Amino acid sequence: MPGVWHRLWREGAKSYLKGQVRRRPPRTLTGLDPARVRRVLLLNATGLGDLLFSTPALRALQETYPHWHLDLLAHPRFADLVRHHPALNRLWLYPGRGWRLYRLARELGHQGYDLAVILHGNDPEATLLAWASGAPFLIGSAHSPLAFAYSATVAKDDPHRHAIEHRLNFVRLLGADTSSRRMEVYLPPEAEGEAVGILKAHFGCRPDFLLALHPGGSDRYKWWPRENFADLGARLGRRYGAAFLILSGAADRPLAQALAAELPGPSLVTGGRLPLLTVAALLRQARLFIGNDSGPLHLALALGVPAIALIGADHPARIGPYQVPWGTFIHHPGICQENPCLRRRCPDNRCLRAIGTDEVLALISRWWEPTWGRGGPQAERG
Repeated sequence: MPGVWHRLWREGAKSYLKGQVRRRPPRTLTGLDPARVRRVLLLNATGLGDLLFSTPALRALQETYPHWHLDLLAHPRFADLVRHHPALNRLWLYPGRGWRLYRLARELGHQGYDLAVILHGNDPEATLLAWASGAPFLIGSAHSPLAFAYSATVAKDDPHRHAIEHRLNFVRLLGADTSSRRMEVYLPPEAEGEAVGILKAHFGCRPDFLLALHPGGSDRYKWWPRENFADLGARLGRRYGAAFLILSGAADRPLAQALAAELPGPSLVTGGRLPLLTVAALLRQARLFIGNDSGPLHLALALGVPAIALIGADHPARIGPYQVPWGTFIHHPGICQENPCLRRRCPDNRCLRAIGTDEVLALISRWWEPTWGRGGPQAERG
């Protein structure tokens, strides 16, 4: 029972850290002199969207304190997307629990960190690693059960505050900010070259119109119905002569393959068989992305791909496209009377079934076509 083991692990970490805090209390943030800071450890070892939401905070630190050496702890599944980030000095990979976690904790303790910031990480593992780094100043979430070990905390004071702004609040405590809220992914040239080669080999040529669809994701309550994706894809295929890039992991590969079989044009299903960096490079070749609230949506936005988010249970003000002209969404609040939302226990995805294919097509006509369609200017891709 993972829930029981997690609670036991958390309580063990709490007991251990209470003893540590008595011996070495965290220093208050008022004692931090940014001019004396040299090495900073950032921790963000959860999902793909979480990591991308944190990239503006990383940029804010780089712009405000260019003399700081920024190291990042990330989940190994997503690390390649930030490995080439120019703000990063070093990338640490979260190893999971057990002996490898202990070994990483010891290694972090030898780096001489001046500050550790838990932007969004496995709790309690992130707190244990931040503490083990020996940094005299720790910043983390006010909602963590281990917040007593932090020098300063950040609370979610507004449930509709965007996740990007929430992560920026962590570095605003340090006087850092940035004018742009854009998420960032840096692709090496060889990855983009590989993607073009894959498209040519699979489709016979580089498609003029590559339409990216993401019909699945980790949580079924976020899925727009497959039959809607099939109807939409068929109609867009006839309208634009589209080729299809269908994004999926290994778990939802059957869904993606079933959708591909229903589409009129040629399709490429990623299916969890390609490195994430290659998937990102393929996605960058798309002229339009349409998908559920999930990691690939945020990846498309970070890559500058025009994207339409189909959002149901969550709120677009918190997780939707944010302050970029190439992102928009469809969301129908108030469709379902369940309060609070059933989310993972939802039996019928009523909020998402309320989004019709005609509505998506109308949005494409009035939003995408005038700017990015039919030879119009493309989104800026930094």
